[in-house]
Formats: sequence, C-alpha cells, structure tokens
Amino acid sequence: MHFFETIGDNFGNINYLTLPAIVLALIALALVFDYLNGLHDAANSIATIVSTRVLTPQQAVVWAAFFNFIAFLIFNLEVAGTIGKGIINPDVVTNSVIGGTLIGACAWNILTWYWGLPTSSSHALIGGLVGAGLAHTGWSALLWDGVGKTLIFIIVAPMLGLVIGLAIAVAVHWIIYYYQARPRGVDWLFRRGQLVSATLYSLGHGGNDAQKTMGIILVLLIAAMHADDKLEWGDRFALTDKSIELLEKKDVKKKLDPVPAPVLARLGPLRDLRFSRQAGFEGEVAKLLPVEERDRYQARIVKAADHSHVPTEMVLACHLAMGLGTLMGGWRIVKTMGQRIIRLRPVDGFCAESGAAFTLVLTLFGGIPVSTTHTITGSIVGVGAVQRFSAVRWGVAGRVVWAWVFTIPGAAIVSSLCVVLWEWLVRL
Repeated sequence: MHFFETIGDNFGNINYLTLPAIVLALIALALVFDYLNGLHDAANSIATIVSTRVLTPQQAVVWAAFFNFIAFLIFNLEVAGTIGKGIINPDVVTNSVIGGTLIGACAWNILTWYWGLPTSSSHALIGGLVGAGLAHTGWSALLWDGVGKTLIFIIVAPMLGLVIGLAIAVAVHWIIYYYQARPRGVDWLFRRGQLVSATLYSLGHGGNDAQKTMGIILVLLIAAMHADDKLEWGDRFALTDKSIELLEKKDVKKKLDPVPAPVLARLGPLRDLRFSRQAGFEGEVAKLLPVEERDRYQARIVKAADHSHVPTEMVLACHLAMGLGTLMGGWRIVKTMGQRIIRLRPVDGFCAESGAAFTLVLTLFGGIPVSTTHTITGSIVGVGAVQRFSAVRWGVAGRVVWAWVFTIPGAAIVSSLCVVLWEWLVRL
C-alpha cells in the first residue's frame, strides 16, 4: 500500500488524547528509536560521499536527511506491515512487549554507536521484538515465516550488495579502460555521479528503516485497541471487495477452505458499513450468522475486514524523527565505513552506493526488512575487492561481521530482561 493511496483514509482516524499515557509514552519511545536509527545509520548514507570529499560532513548530513524524509513519497509501506504483523503475533503484544523491544533496540544502538560499529538498527529492533515476544509468551509468539525471511536476508543482503557493487565496479572500470578516460575526467564525472547514487541510497534507507518503527507503532496501536474496546480507530473495520476476495480463497498455510458463498451472502448488509471498534463489527456479524457459522468463520471474517494501516501522521512523524537523527550525523561510524574498511575514491563511492541502493529498492518492493548497514558494507567490500583483494582491511571487516552476528541475540537478551523486569514490577 503506497502512502498516497492511504493518506486521506488514514489521517486523523485515532484520537490520541483518548489513548492511555503508557501508550503515548511508548509511541514517543518509538520515535526516539527512529531518531537514534537516523543518528546511528547516518553514516550509511554519508560515509562514502564524505570520505571521497565530494561533500563536507555538514553538507552530506543535510543532503541525506532531506532524502531520508521524503522517501515516503516514493515507496510503498510493505515493510511496515511485515514488522507490524509478520514477526510476532499481534495478539500477544502488550505494553511490556513493545517497551522491552524498544529499550533493547535503543540500548544496542547507543552501545554500538559508542564503539563506532556499523551494526544494524533494523536487526536490533527485530531482535528486540523476538526477545520480548519469547519472554512474554514463549515460542508460540513468533511468526516463523517473517522471522525466517528476515534471518535469511541477514546473509543475502550483504552478499547481494557485494555482488551488485562488484558487478557495477567491474563494468565501470572496464568502460574507463576501454575508452582510456583520463583520471581527472573520471574524477570529475563520478564526483557528480556520487550525488545521484547518494540520493538513491538515502531514499532507500529512509524508505526501509523508517517503516520498521511505523510497524512497531502499528502493532502497539492494535494492541491498545484490543486491550480497551472503548477506544476508537475510525473506519478500521469494513467488509470491502478485497475482504470478500480473501474470504473466497483457500488459506493454504492454515489449511482452511474458502468461506462458503451462502455465508458471504448473509454478510451482504455489512458491505456499505464501516466500524471504528472491533466489538461493534463483531456484534453485527453475530446478528447475521447462525451460532455454528459464527463460531467457525467469525475470526477469519474479522481479520479480512481489518484495515488497520499506519496512520498518516505516524508516517510523517517517523520520517521526520529519522531525518532529524540523520542531521546529527555519526562521525565515529563514518570513519569505519568510509576509510577503515577500504580507501574510497569517487568512482568507488559511486559504485558502492549504486549497488546498495539497487539492493534496497529490490527488497523494499518485496516488503523484506533488510539491514541498510549490511547492504552498504557488503557493497563497499565488493568494490574494494575490485581494486585488489588486499585493498580490503579484512580485520576491520571481520570485526564488523561479528557485531552483526551478535546484534539480534544481544538486543533479544536485553529486551527479554526488560520484559521480565517490567512484568515483575506490574505484579508487585
């Protein structure tokens, strides 16, 4: 679902003043995480363009922050849906789960920022979500399709970035050699080309990473509505044509047959109605279906009619928070990304950013929450290997890889401890 398809329908549907104070505090904490994400991952967007001296650090962070912010105008919101409904079961989400998730992810981000390690804010968030879900409910909380897809792309994303970056670098170097371009002309061309590649990468970074916080806020709002059926989410439930199509299909994963046509026909009076509360929608369904049919199909009908999307105001707030974080920069990580792994020239920076941007766009349209950090690092290593294998400082690259390996379990441990402590304090 693209931002422009939902901007009107999803704006102002929630009265935030009616939400509990703890929910508002957790939304604020989610935006703090988004700010830290921008601060921590700013280096991904600006490391190459600063290290090659195409832009000064101050110019680069403004450039990256602007394109991080406007990314919602270009990409759909599939990644937000994956994080919000695809990692852990939304039905088990509580305030303690979201609080533990965000505290774990923020703590890991601050720690690795201090160490100057380009770890993944995305995987810190996912690790926090997994750890919090496990501590609260156990293994049944996890949705293995979403978790598995994310784990696979921990390996695939940097490898894809490496291969695409390597391929672009080989193609560019071959063209330079074939046309016997002068070094001065090559430098002039790719200094300008880097502005384009940095723009594309910043758009991909903003489109991917800001959506992860949107997903957390989405699942938090859904949990708040479940916890208090008096809260209203304007026009959330409606039996639309798309809802009917979902009910007419066989659910292969859960091995459920399509809802019979006579049952759908009895739901006809609901087709033009919209409901702000789940209880109201379920009450109307109960009036139309016999007890046996209601017990068998109501859960599927409610799920198909649920049109909970990220509120427009939250989309804008998340991108703004990330943009502000990016403006603060992250010079510690810039040095690791842009100089310690390999020495970059403008042509190298162009190839690395282009490879990473292409990878991010591919995964964005697939709704896959990949790590922008892993992607750009893999691409930089691929470009460095074209110069010569020894051009890559493999000791630094190995230290970065180990930080990646420990990101999800590290954030999961912190978040699970936070959930256990939170729920113990609530019981006192």
